[in-house]
Amino acid sequence: MLSRDQLLDIISGNRKGVFASIVRMGLGCLTPVYRIVVQTRNRKFDRAIKHRDTEVVKRASIPVISVGNLTTGGTGKTPLVIWIAKQIRQRGLRVVLISRGYSAPGDSGGRNDEAIEMEDRLPDVPHLQDPDRFSMSQIAVEELESQIIVLDDGFQHRQLHRDFDIVLIDATNPFGHDRLLPRGLLREPESNLCRCNFIIVTRVNLVSAGALTAIFDRISKHAPDVPTASTRTAFTNLLQSDGSKLDVEVLNGKPVFMFCGIGNPASFASSLEEINLQICGREFFPDHHQFTRSDVEMLADKANQSGAEALICTHKDLVKIGTNRIGSLPVYAILIDVEFVSGEAEFTRAIFQVK
Repeated sequence: MLSRDQLLDIISGNRKGVFASIVRMGLGCLTPVYRIVVQTRNRKFDRAIKHRDTEVVKRASIPVISVGNLTTGGTGKTPLVIWIAKQIRQRGLRVVLISRGYSAPGDSGGRNDEAIEMEDRLPDVPHLQDPDRFSMSQIAVEELESQIIVLDDGFQHRQLHRDFDIVLIDATNPFGHDRLLPRGLLREPESNLCRCNFIIVTRVNLVSAGALTAIFDRISKHAPDVPTASTRTAFTNLLQSDGSKLDVEVLNGKPVFMFCGIGNPASFASSLEEINLQICGREFFPDHHQFTRSDVEMLADKANQSGAEALICTHKDLVKIGTNRIGSLPVYAILIDVEFVSGEAEFTRAIFQVK
């Protein structure tokens, strides 16, 4: 059984050889089937929207802002969702986050890592998780008296009508190796970008100016009338499990062992290197990984062997680790915020024009 990292190496073409070629060929044979399914599904929703079929596309009684991806894997959605929710709260509006959710460990009270992270970062914003997001929208209105909904990972969830559709594109892998699933990482053809209302290119600080120009040119080809913005990752503080915070500069130039269980671990590593953290070892886990005792013991051993003075991970990982130390070393999450490079004023205006 191939691991996620091995599969990504094969899909990207980084892994060579006969076996990798056979796997790519097999995945390529499945892609046309996936394309047909996606196209059929989207045509159904397009017809429902055109004919105002409320049985297929259901409308909440308050505005819905959707934040989604064109590809699988992490694109920096969580920091942007937090940014949007904070902007809305600062204007005195009651906002609720709605996402699909997924299984949570038995000792988490039914909350998964995303819910716990959101609760920490947005203590005054409710977060509802359920595959039936329309039902959650009704709860948001009837029980929580919310005034606006932010739908997390909603671009492909078309059953709930959205009033403002945002798509994020990760500059470090913008178009999923140019192929649909399962041969590539595209959830749907990039031509469908024309369906959204705003496109934000994230992590632009991790690519060259030429690469960034090529990305925006390609976006313009498929969605010439859709406004765009760009963001970079901003690291604000180091956080420990007990809630204590330190300035990021505390670890400046020091050897650290990084680990994470997120959708795009390579970009997290690149971002850490950019702020002058000396990564002396790393361990990547699958997205949403639930850490076991053996995982923690393995991290302690590897960190000690690497000569690290601390371990560092994402907030989402820290809430599952639940400790200030791994072995003899401190463990920190690095808090990630979004920082606009371009288009912030236009994007903010667009959000508050949603009705």
